[in-house]
Formats: sequence, C-alpha cells, structure tokens
Amino acid sequence: MGNVISAFWKGVKYKGGPGHYAFILHRLTGIGVALFLVVHIMDNFVILFGEEAFTEVLHLYANPVMRLLEVFLIFSVAYHAFNGLRVIIVDFWAPNSHVQRALWILVWVVVIPITIVAAWFTLAPIFGLR
Repeated sequence: MGNVISAFWKGVKYKGGPGHYAFILHRLTGIGVALFLVVHIMDNFVILFGEEAFTEVLHLYANPVMRLLEVFLIFSVAYHAFNGLRVIIVDFWAPNSHVQRALWILVWVVVIPITIVAAWFTLAPIFGLR
C-alpha cells in the first residue's frame, strides 16, 4: 500500500504548476461527473418500481450530506466545463503559450462564484434560510 501512495504522491508532485494541477483536477472532476451520471441513471430507473419507491429515492436528496455532494457536483461540472474550454483554447489557438496560467486563473474566477451562488441555493434550505 505504501508503494501505491508513494507513486500517487510522485504523480501529484510531478511537475506542479497550473497546467499539471489543472490536468489532475480535470480528471478528478470528470470521474465525479461520470459517477454522478451512473447514480442518476440508477435513481431514475427506480421509477419502474412505482411512484412511492421513486419518491423515497427523491427524499434522499433532501439529506444535508446529499446537498453537500450536490455542491461538489456543481463545482465539478462547472470546473470541468470551463477548464475544458481552457484546454481547447490552449491546444488550438495558443499552444505552449504564456496564456495558460492566465486562463487557469480565469477558470477559477468563473467557477468559484458559480459554485458559491449554487451552494447558497442548495444549502440554504438546510439552515432554514430559504
């Protein structure tokens, strides 16, 4: 197990910098969105077992833990989408360019407010604010 952790940490520290960290986070958010899609398909499949079963599954999403996971999903979708646009720009219009760092900062400037606003609307009912 120690070798796996060591290899993982070497991969994280490999080069560093915005390009490397953007690459890692892009892959992680992609995996997160894909896992959500699997869960989403499964919970929609429950409708075949009747309206009551489907309603029970939907009540799970009102749980505070699930709402927090929704915020992570929103972050993942937003980051993955905007970082994907950054990758397209870097690959097609500005290869090996100095704009990569500026574009990564721009991704964060867009994603953080989206996540904060979405988190407010997603988490507010837990605290009775909405």
